[in-house]
Amino acid sequence: MKRGQISLDFLFAVTLITITMLNLVYIADSERAHSETFDTIAKLKAFSIDVRDSVVKVYTAGDGFTVRKELPINLDAGDKVTVSLLAPDSVVVNATIGGKGYRVAQRSPVPIYENTSVTLTGADRDFSIVATYNETEGRLDVTLSP
Repeated sequence: MKRGQISLDFLFAVTLITITMLNLVYIADSERAHSETFDTIAKLKAFSIDVRDSVVKVYTAGDGFTVRKELPINLDAGDKVTVSLLAPDSVVVNATIGGKGYRVAQRSPVPIYENTSVTLTGADRDFSIVATYNETEGRLDVTLSP
């Protein structure tokens, strides 16, 4: 073997190692992005379950009862989370975080008669769930207020 042949083999081996390392970095970066998305979805799911349970608590406690809730996720500029109570029995959380859209829906075991929603941002992260007796309809309405 000549000296030029060894150098060419060495160059080929270095190229293969470099390509392999780049692929590993690419896979690791995409897995990190997937894990961050999964983390956000898990936090929104837990938040929607907490809101649903709070709606049940407020409905059960009756007229005039209020629960104050705070979003457990830190939001950056441009991020927003909209919490909605939709008749007849849905609690829906729509979020735009980091340019990605998310939607989580829960079924409420108590009736929801009035559609209400609040939009949460980085500066305004809390809202109230309020029970009010509706005398004209003879029912208890659970609503959201900022």
